[in-house]
Amino acid sequence: MQQHDGNRTHRTAIGRRTFLGATTATVGTLAIAGCLGDSGEDLEGYGPQSSPVEASAVSWDDLGDLEGELTIYSARTQDQIDPLFEDIEAEYDDFEISRDYDDEGDQLASLLEEGENSPADLFYTQSSGELARLKEEELARELPEDVIDAVDDNYSDSDGYWTGASGRVRAVQYNTDEFSADELPDDIFEYATDDRFQDVISTRPNSGTFRSFIVAMIEEEGEDATRDWVSSMVDDQNATLYSSGSTQAEAVADGEQEIALGNQYYAGRIVGNDPEAPLGVTFTSNDPGCLFNVSGVAILEGADRPNLAAEFTRHVLAAQGQEFFVDVNGEYPVVDGVDYVGELPTLDEIDPLEFDLNELSDVEQAQDLLREEGMTV
Repeated sequence: MQQHDGNRTHRTAIGRRTFLGATTATVGTLAIAGCLGDSGEDLEGYGPQSSPVEASAVSWDDLGDLEGELTIYSARTQDQIDPLFEDIEAEYDDFEISRDYDDEGDQLASLLEEGENSPADLFYTQSSGELARLKEEELARELPEDVIDAVDDNYSDSDGYWTGASGRVRAVQYNTDEFSADELPDDIFEYATDDRFQDVISTRPNSGTFRSFIVAMIEEEGEDATRDWVSSMVDDQNATLYSSGSTQAEAVADGEQEIALGNQYYAGRIVGNDPEAPLGVTFTSNDPGCLFNVSGVAILEGADRPNLAAEFTRHVLAAQGQEFFVDVNGEYPVVDGVDYVGELPTLDEIDPLEFDLNELSDVEQAQDLLREEGMTV
C-alpha cells in the first residue's frame, strides 16, 4: 500500500460574478471571538432579516445585512471555502468570520465534547454524516422555515436540523491515455478485484465523503462485504492513499496514477481550467460508488448568535453563494434557481444511489473499519 501526502492546491476559475474571489488567503486558525447580543438569544430575529431565501435563488442584495462576528467550525478545506467567506466579509464592512479549520472527525469530536458550551455558532462540513450525528446528539437547532423550504429534502435533513450547501458525487477519475469510459466497470466492487487496476488505483480515506461512502456501503451491502472491499483495495490492489483530493486528481491528469476514486468536482476543476488535460470522469450505477452527498451547515444549539448564523446560511444558499460552488469549485448547486454549468455530467445524466443522508451518521463505524483494515493516512 502506498501513501501520498500532497500539498493542497487552489485552482481558480472564471466565475459568472466578477466579485467572486478566486484566490486563497493564508489564514491560520483564528482565536475564538465573542458574540454580539445576549448569549442564548435564540428566537428573536431568527427569521429572515429582509427577504427570505428561496429555491428560485435570491441575490445577496435581497437579504438582510450581516453585522457582528460569527464563529464557524469548518471541516471544508481552507482553499475551497475561504474565498467565499472572504467575499461575504467584503460585502459587509461590519461582519467578520472567526474560522476554525480542522479535520471533519476532529471537529465533530470537539463539538461532542463541548456540547452546548461550544464557542461555535455554525458547523460547516464536507459531508452530511457529521451533520446527521450532530442532529442525533441534539446539538443542532432547527433551521428557519425559509431555509428548510429552499433546499430539496434529498439535499437536506427532512426534519430541518441541517441543510446541504453544495453537492458532490463519488466518481471514477481516469487517465484518458490509459482508459476510455466504456472500458471501466459501473460496479464499485469490481475496482477492488479487477487486475487492471492493481498498483494504479488510488483513493482518499481521510475525507468525510469517503467515510460516508463506507457507511453507505455498510448500509447497502453489509459490513462483511464492505470489509472485503477495503481489504482488497489495500492488500490486492495496493491502492495509493492520498490525503488531498486535488493532489489525487492531479496525479491522474499527470499520469502518475491511472484510476482514482474520489469526488467528481476535483476532476471538474482541472478539466475546467485545462480542457485538454487527459482526465476523464465516469460513474458507477446506483451503488455506493456513485453516492450523492452534500457539504452542508448546521447551526449549533448553543450558538450565541443563531440569528446571524441563519442569515449567513441564507447568503450561502443565495445565487452568489451557489454560483461560487459551481464556477470556482465545480460542485453541484442545491437550489433550483442555479444550474450546474461545468464540464461534467449533470445529476440528471448519471444514476446516483438513492440514499437518506441521515443514515450516514455512524462515522465512527467507518473510521474503525478503515483503521482495522489499514486504510489510513
